[in-house]
Amino acid sequence: MKNLPKLIFFLLLILYPIFSYLVSAGAEMVPHYVFGVICFLFMLHTILQIYRAGTNLIIPNYLIFYGLFTAYTIISGMLLTDLEDEMGVQKYFYTNLHIYTFLALLIIENISFPSKWIALSAKALGVILVLAATVSVIQIFDPLFFTKSKYLIQGLSYERIGEYYSSNPDESTNSVSRLFKGYRTSIFSYINEISVGIDTIAIFSLLLAYKTKNKAKLALYVMAAAMVSFLSSARWIMLNFVVVGSQYFWTQKNKISNSIKYLVYGITLILFIAVIAYISGIDLQRFTQDRLLSNSASTRLLAVEVFLEVFPDNPILGTGGIDTSKMLRLIEGRSSQIHVGYLKLFYYHGLVGGLLYLGFTYSLLKRLWRRAKFSNYWGGFYAILAFFIANLTLVELDLFYPGLILAFIFSNHLYSETQEIPHLVTNRKKGAQSALEY
Repeated sequence: MKNLPKLIFFLLLILYPIFSYLVSAGAEMVPHYVFGVICFLFMLHTILQIYRAGTNLIIPNYLIFYGLFTAYTIISGMLLTDLEDEMGVQKYFYTNLHIYTFLALLIIENISFPSKWIALSAKALGVILVLAATVSVIQIFDPLFFTKSKYLIQGLSYERIGEYYSSNPDESTNSVSRLFKGYRTSIFSYINEISVGIDTIAIFSLLLAYKTKNKAKLALYVMAAAMVSFLSSARWIMLNFVVVGSQYFWTQKNKISNSIKYLVYGITLILFIAVIAYISGIDLQRFTQDRLLSNSASTRLLAVEVFLEVFPDNPILGTGGIDTSKMLRLIEGRSSQIHVGYLKLFYYHGLVGGLLYLGFTYSLLKRLWRRAKFSNYWGGFYAILAFFIANLTLVELDLFYPGLILAFIFSNHLYSETQEIPHLVTNRKKGAQSALEY
């Protein structure tokens, strides 16, 4: 019973796609908000346990930066905008994913998980990844399969829905547009639209670095992650698949030999995807032209252009997290927003918030890199690195995703486990002990 709250928290992270489906489709609630409340309650439980044990609450440097950033976004939003009045105080805080991210990470830094749980979770995540690939393939033939359809007109087939929105473009939303452009969200649809990239890549990174002795199982994970990434039709996901996959090369001593292996594996993987695509009836030439070679670079150039126009209006404090009428006028008809995460960061939160977030990014990556170097487990580092790389082309500043939270858990666990093995610790280079610093 003592470990029951911890077990529930851990299982929800592993089974988050299922949890999201039940919460969203069954209770018609937002999964992130429900899980956020669970994090809040578990944080209270954790603090109580720490108090009873007479120990101290651990707050690493990166969390201090993130806490300050979160506090700034809340205060600036209340002072610079009318969001608090429009939404109400309760909803204003209830929907803030930065608060939930801070709580989740604070929990992770103050509890530990048994080795048996981590080993079993690796197996479960492997099943989740293969299941995600299977659903992605099914969605080629039936795009509405396990796709959150609440935002779609009901009672029609996929083709009829397409005809309806073509005739009524004013009723179309960004979600509808993405669906008919070929984006596939696999089993992550009920979380949100970009979870398919963030969580799939994070899970893939954790499994790739876990050093399973079963090479066939590892190959299956690589192929499953490749299928989800390719069928998602999102280039940032494909790029991050390559980034995470490259850890196999960068973390090995014999880079020449491993570079040859990496090249051979890459070619084999491309041929495998091409065969699957051919069997599935995907027009690779059209896909390459419509998705890989589409002119979305203009959207990023537009983001820079608009940012340079609107940032000088509120350079220090930002806009408080809202889009100004000037920005909406400049971008109207050409894009849905400033489509570069770090530009949106400084536009929304100014130099104050932007520099706090960059301080968080730097201190977090530095901490994860040191721990990965010490433990020789790079899965957590590459999962988080991929998230920050993704923000070069999309806008998502909070880390409230099950895959990313698990990346912290795996990183901390493998680091602590390595510390407990004397002969491994003594063989580490001097300076690796600095990873102990918070």
